[in-house]
Amino acid sequence: MVKTLLSSLLAAVLLCPITAMAADYVPAVDGATLDPPHTSTTFWIHHIVAPIAGRFNETAGQIVIPPASPEKGHVTFTVKTQSVDTGVAPRDTHLRTVEFLDAAAFPEMTFTSERIAPAGKDVYNVTGKLTIKDVSKTITIPVKYLGTKANPMMPCVDTSGYEATLSLNRLEYHVGTGQYFKMGVVGDTVDIHLSGEVLAPRPNCVKPQQ
Repeated sequence: MVKTLLSSLLAAVLLCPITAMAADYVPAVDGATLDPPHTSTTFWIHHIVAPIAGRFNETAGQIVIPPASPEKGHVTFTVKTQSVDTGVAPRDTHLRTVEFLDAAAFPEMTFTSERIAPAGKDVYNVTGKLTIKDVSKTITIPVKYLGTKANPMMPCVDTSGYEATLSLNRLEYHVGTGQYFKMGVVGDTVDIHLSGEVLAPRPNCVKPQQ
């Protein structure tokens, strides 16, 4: 009985965001839009000796990488700095201050691709401009394509999956003054993992009548 109840609750939690998106989803005209309930931006950074995890709860963007001609694709994403979440409210408040992300002055981190090239089976090197606070740098992010399936909750919509991992020196982007790094409290390297599903209208698909 308890097992059945837990299974029902889990299904409800997972399906509710999908059902809401089915009603509200408006496909992008020229590409595949990240599905917010099924997109995550997580990070790890060392605190003295152990890695501490966190995430940003608001990420939006598009991923379009045509397998036959990836050079014609594009990748963009925006992360809301105010949405940083490490599970410790005082620490999150500190991270939003001018000492770190300065979320009031710099509400977004952005990435816009400039070129895309194959880098192995289902992997693409996406080179573009990453902007954090007042710093913009050209970086290359290896993006792995995880496959595409027809979305069972949205007629005529396909769902594709992607993930990427990268490491950044936060001090190069002015996220911190270096004070805590010199004290040995917080590391300078941040390991980031981005994963998500994108939704795209299926060409020439006719929705079944309700």
